[in-house]
Amino acid sequence: MSIRYPRTAVLLFSLPAHLDAVRKRLAICRGASETKGTKRNRAFWEAMQQLAVAKVRAAGLTCVHSTEIVSTTDYSAPFGEQLRIAVRAVLTKGFDQVIVIGNDCPDLRVSDLRSAANALNQGQLPVGYDQRGGVFLFGLDRRILANRPAHALANLPWQTPQLGAALTNFLSNSFGGVMTQSTIRTDWNNRSDLRSGAWLSGAFTSLAQKIWELVVTVSIPSNTLVLRSVDKATHSYGMRAPPVSC
Repeated sequence: MSIRYPRTAVLLFSLPAHLDAVRKRLAICRGASETKGTKRNRAFWEAMQQLAVAKVRAAGLTCVHSTEIVSTTDYSAPFGEQLRIAVRAVLTKGFDQVIVIGNDCPDLRVSDLRSAANALNQGQLPVGYDQRGGVFLFGLDRRILANRPAHALANLPWQTPQLGAALTNFLSNSFGGVMTQSTIRTDWNNRSDLRSGAWLSGAFTSLAQKIWELVVTVSIPSNTLVLRSVDKATHSYGMRAPPVSC
């Protein structure tokens, strides 16, 4: 895909897949061996990352993974501090603007990314809310490089339901114009978050269905794991993955 927004990068801010597989065990089935379960969960997070990258490229944006831009990432550091360092690294590589996303929102749309990039080009900072009151996307520009706002960003209530409101207030008070995305998206942090939906169709169907198959296995009495067909698992958009499956 050609680059439509050369001044803007998308920061894919996430752990490496093998660490996400330990932290978020969304595709591990009860009764599976630890080795088999971890391998399956790692494949799930690798596919989630690939889906996010594919959407960024389809939007005509440059994707930069936090694990690549920061060579000595300290994963024990506070979330906000890791984010501050990664954002600074992207902006000091020559980009004027950065859109931050994670790898845990398969519901992310290409249109969300383009809308955010357009807002940045118009001097507004975009924020997209998730279902918990957090965010699935937000945008910054080089003004965040100043010491005071950079440290304020790091100290926001990351990974809490208060983040969306706190981030919006911070951006508005510090920089002015904020553009909120019109649609709330669903982040996947727990098994209860897993849902099929429109994200399973369209240009990314093959990769999306691979992800869904990794989380819709169910146990039968013989202890044999059987995959529900994707057609049956997704016939009703908005349904969750079976809560008893893994």
